[in-house]
Amino acid sequence: MRTETQLALIDRINAHRAAGRGTDTAPTSLRVPTAEYTDPARLERERHLTHTAPNLVGLSGLLPGPDTFATVDVGDRSVVLTRDRDGELHAMLNACSHRGAEVASGCGSSARLSCPYHGWTYHLDGSLAAQRRGEFFDDQTSPGLTRIPVTERDGMIWVTADAGATRSADTHPAGGAEDELGPLDLAGYRLFGSRNFDRNINWKLAVDTFMEAYHVAVLHTETIHPMFYSDFALFDSFGAHGRMVSTRRSIDELADVDRARWTLLPHATVLYYFQPNTVLIHQQDHVQIYRANPGPTPDACELFVSLYVPPDSERSERHWQRNLDLLVEVTDSEDFETCAGIQRGFASGAHDTIVFGRNEPALQHFHTSLDGLLSQSSS
Repeated sequence: MRTETQLALIDRINAHRAAGRGTDTAPTSLRVPTAEYTDPARLERERHLTHTAPNLVGLSGLLPGPDTFATVDVGDRSVVLTRDRDGELHAMLNACSHRGAEVASGCGSSARLSCPYHGWTYHLDGSLAAQRRGEFFDDQTSPGLTRIPVTERDGMIWVTADAGATRSADTHPAGGAEDELGPLDLAGYRLFGSRNFDRNINWKLAVDTFMEAYHVAVLHTETIHPMFYSDFALFDSFGAHGRMVSTRRSIDELADVDRARWTLLPHATVLYYFQPNTVLIHQQDHVQIYRANPGPTPDACELFVSLYVPPDSERSERHWQRNLDLLVEVTDSEDFETCAGIQRGFASGAHDTIVFGRNEPALQHFHTSLDGLLSQSSS
């Protein structure tokens, strides 16, 4: 993030602080039907969007060098990403052209992908390398793996899990947020570790919890609130995407620092959400990525958490492991456990709508822009 952007954001935070318990606001509060979290028909539309829109699935460090591969789930589709020996990135649906078995799992290094069922192998660009006992197959024009659009820009990897989709080379999927993320040199970040787990919540609840600081003082009394203010949050949109700034209490220290030496990033957590289902969090000296895939029913989702660290960090592996464990523990035991109760409340029929306050502009924008994308997708 450029210096002038950081200074402008600090000025906005200080304006809220001077006003008391201020924060960025939306013009009005917003009522949202609880059916958006419980309706199976709505879920199918969201699943379609997840497959047909570009998904931010990770940073470039997911494939750290030539002859590497990594598998990611996009919606309910398994995708295999590869970086060939020339460093070119490829993406394919993870299904063997012989019988449909998945040809890769996890991530690793390999010059070829091999089907575990009958041993067919593929080059890293998805083309067929060899058929075991090929003399028994009359059709020698196997299409190989099904390629899908993939874009790598500013250290971020975006995938569209639809073979019929086209890729626009001219439009950056980040919608303008790349101007802030580019200077962070995300391409050099190393993937430290990932976790994935299923939870009985609608996938949007997993995104909602990152989209407002209003709950910090109540839900995270012992864990996060001692370090963060529940007010002074900022919001800006980037088309359908958005960015929220959550203010750390350490920003008080800037009162004794000359303005020319002000920097925002040590004193704030910057959260970007990218439609449809990814949250990228710049947390002082590392990056966290949360992805929430829609589950088979409205009250189910699969969550993916990844921690990326800068290449020149002097922090120990033990330090990063503690960070990964802590972020999973806090969000799972506090945020997602509470969200499970919310989901049960929606299913009970207690209320037809819920309300997003004027002090929750990022949350409002996430839902209104998602509705807009769903309308475009179905038209």
